[in-house]
Amino acid sequence: MDRKHLPIVVFWIAMIALPILSSIVAIMQLPQDAQIPMHWNAQGQVDRFGSPWDMLLVSFIMAACNSLLAVSYVFIDKLFDYGLVHGISRKASRPFLCGAAVVLLLIWVGILIFWLYQIGNTPI
Repeated sequence: MDRKHLPIVVFWIAMIALPILSSIVAIMQLPQDAQIPMHWNAQGQVDRFGSPWDMLLVSFIMAACNSLLAVSYVFIDKLFDYGLVHGISRKASRPFLCGAAVVLLLIWVGILIFWLYQIGNTPI
């Protein structure tokens, strides 16, 4: 790997690792016996609580989504050559994939903030 590709490699490693790391940091902020709201009914009332470690499953799903975006980033030229990409130009595809990864990460951080807020406002 040459120096030209190093920033994008670091970017994708961060996009894959940060959902998991942010979950671990959030879990460490909670007391050991904390229960987090996991599901709300139609009236907005919590109807299922779970362990803070349940957040890790969702963070692994986010990391897997970002991994798929990273693989698409690497093989985007092949995907265009095989005719599998439509509706976006070759030039715009890589920035779009990077932007999608950032959006997924921001969504996950928002979910974590919401969970931490709910823990503080939900009687157990």
